[in-house]
Amino acid sequence: MMTIKKAFAAAIVSMVMVVSVTPVTAFASEGQALSVAAGQEQVLGGWSLVTNNKTSMMSETYSNRINEVLKESGANFQIIDIVATQIVSGMNYMYLAYGTYGDSTVPAYYFVTVYENTAGIDSLIGITPIDVTAVQTAAPHGTGSLGGWTVKGSGKAGMLPDQDAQASFDAINKGDVVYNPVALLATQVVSGINYKALCKGSDKNLYVVTWYKDLQGNASFTAAECVNIGAYSGI
Repeated sequence: MMTIKKAFAAAIVSMVMVVSVTPVTAFASEGQALSVAAGQEQVLGGWSLVTNNKTSMMSETYSNRINEVLKESGANFQIIDIVATQIVSGMNYMYLAYGTYGDSTVPAYYFVTVYENTAGIDSLIGITPIDVTAVQTAAPHGTGSLGGWTVKGSGKAGMLPDQDAQASFDAINKGDVVYNPVALLATQVVSGINYKALCKGSDKNLYVVTWYKDLQGNASFTAAECVNIGAYSGI
């Protein structure tokens, strides 16, 4: 016959076993991602990084430069586009890249800066991650030459890899400044979808544009943040 003490111990063991095999369910708030679509990596804040951007057709010179200097860096990057240049004693080149770097195994977006000296020799200056939830911003300059940086590259209409994102982007891209997408950075599932894209403005500044598409497919503009290119240069 089981004693009271043994019965109590058995009950405790049974409770522990039930807890250990019961799955934990996470409850997402409206501002958190409810799912991660194909071609995306989940990140903090409910934003999911988009991984399947089209690589722009950079010139052979730009492409060779970045590929050569990254050989010994340990980076595993897809180079999406060149986004800016800066005349110094020689020239600085900034690229947008996606992948992993250093000890991190989690893919992210990076700005990569390469310096070409007056003898034509290239060297790696900086590899700076982009936090899509907290873009470092600056006031737009009409010339796009903030801190001597000039926006470059092939940002153009139709570059977004997601057709729904492209259609909703086209619907909001009708202001005084026209935004030419370089890459779709991230999406966020709410009651509808929020999108963020890196874009080149017709005013020759670099922007992260955020917009929203509701459940009925209606799109609305949220914000255009002018990127402080110098803050990401690694200089």
